[in-house]
Amino acid sequence: MIATVTLNPSIDRQLMLNHLAVGEVNRADLNHIHPGGKGVNVSRALKSFGAATHALLVGASLGGRWFDEQLTELGIDHEVIITSGVTRSNLTIVEANGTVTKINEQGFSITPEILADVRNALSNLDLQDQWVVFAGRLNYGAPTDTYLHLAQYARSLGARVAVDASDAELANSLWSDGPDLIKPNQHELASIVGRELVTMNDVIDAAREVIARGVKAVLCSLGADGALYITADSAVHAEPAHPVNGVPVGAGDIMLATFLGGGANVDALAGAVAWSAASVALPGTSIPTPAQAQAVEVLVHHDLDAQRSLVEVG
Repeated sequence: MIATVTLNPSIDRQLMLNHLAVGEVNRADLNHIHPGGKGVNVSRALKSFGAATHALLVGASLGGRWFDEQLTELGIDHEVIITSGVTRSNLTIVEANGTVTKINEQGFSITPEILADVRNALSNLDLQDQWVVFAGRLNYGAPTDTYLHLAQYARSLGARVAVDASDAELANSLWSDGPDLIKPNQHELASIVGRELVTMNDVIDAAREVIARGVKAVLCSLGADGALYITADSAVHAEPAHPVNGVPVGAGDIMLATFLGGGANVDALAGAVAWSAASVALPGTSIPTPAQAQAVEVLVHHDLDAQRSLVEVG
């Protein structure tokens, strides 16, 4: 069983319109709405992948019960801890010419009492040798070391820990002898080491710096370039054999989910990239089916072109 923790879930909506006219009234079609937040997306992808999962999330009084309804309908084992406030919405606007605009709300604040409830909920799960994923943007005003303390608590329960966050929230989640895995993209990894990552070798060097600080392994998503899986003594690159087109919202969450569901090792990398790439052509934060993932051809490189420039830099 792979547990996910989402402290700041979102109602993910995708609107379609011909052209976004700034400063004017726009008429749009709501073509997709999904329960979101990175941890929730990981659990949704695990469900589609066929892996057992438990989604633990905090939901505000406005919108929180909608998550309970949606996850029940999806057949995902879950617990929603209800607090006061308004659950945030993440809005993706897709224009006819392919332009994508995202508007993400901050969400509700979180209290020490709610974080204590999260720890209690984790203690009620059998986490011995199981993965716990802490993922997503923290709540407004939450200390940037929130994931650190929750991850250390999960480790004390016997869990293996994965963290998917960004900026200070990711940097402050690192400690000696943990986490077992982090899943940044190259921009998030660059923010930890404080420099731009331009080539494959730059990513590997940055990952090794982070590993030297106590992280066991790094799964770095590279957008159009696929992903790198890096440990202290190995680095493997996987990428789609053919370019994929679409909106990559949630693709990194799906990569992490299927990497963990596939065994969290080198052998799981190709499948994780296939599932991630298959999601790009889908609307909103839709999760691919196994058949859609299997249709994506993936190239795996054990002998890396270390000087290869990354497509998405800056």
